[in-house]
Amino acid sequence: MNGEIIEKENEWIGVEITDNNGYRHKIAVRFDGEIEGHGQDGYPDDSNERTDKGNEMVRQARDYAKWYVAQETGHDTCPWYLDCDSIETVKAAVEGCTDEELQTLFGAFHRQLAGYYDDEISQPQPDPVPDGAAMNRYREYKLDIYLTDDSGIDATSGVHTMYYAGVDDDRLVRSDDPYPDRKPDGRLEHVPLEIPWEQFETFLDYHLRCQLRDCYLARGAEPPAEYRVLGPGTDHMMVRCMHRECLPAYHEYDADVDGYRAEDTFNAGLLGPLLELF
Repeated sequence: MNGEIIEKENEWIGVEITDNNGYRHKIAVRFDGEIEGHGQDGYPDDSNERTDKGNEMVRQARDYAKWYVAQETGHDTCPWYLDCDSIETVKAAVEGCTDEELQTLFGAFHRQLAGYYDDEISQPQPDPVPDGAAMNRYREYKLDIYLTDDSGIDATSGVHTMYYAGVDDDRLVRSDDPYPDRKPDGRLEHVPLEIPWEQFETFLDYHLRCQLRDCYLARGAEPPAEYRVLGPGTDHMMVRCMHRECLPAYHEYDADVDGYRAEDTFNAGLLGPLLELF
């Protein structure tokens, strides 16, 4: 992938992206990160007529365009799940936390994941999904992370709960948020997990490495060696891996992907919730 800015308007930036197949995309990215327009010369315009690989290349070009405009202009066009610098800063901030700070910032998220399986652990959000609203028992939990100006962790949100109301119809029950009008600098996203608190800091580091892997993959780039790990990262990329045969199952700890490995297998309790999607 490579890009070039070709036009600047009052509310958007035009870029030309050359994808990994050598096809060119002309994409207009609004300053808020929304795509204003997208034309390309390599694939059918109708997504239903494109191959699985063609749809993935179009998606990669759009993600690359958002990231590229942010890098080149400073406009806030890059969401957290494409912002490697932001996730790396979150990862470093977690590493610098004391045990007390970890408990304050991430204790509720741990209890939500682990309490799904352990009745002795009280979940801060015992299933908030209204009766009959979900198509199955699948639940995924999310925690927004906000950084300070000097790259520390300012605050985390309450635990948000994602469920499926129908096929491809995911919904989010939001919890408390200290900055409801601010984009998060990072977000933890994971299904219930049997894990003791003593291993949770290691899990956080690994999960963030998986997210960094996905930052690169989403825009068609190969991640650095230290991020070529297997396991759930960002929902943005996991959904694509689950639904597109052209993509390896990077989100699965036991996947067979050349050059990638699972260094820590935090997979107890993981398979069941994922199978409930089908």
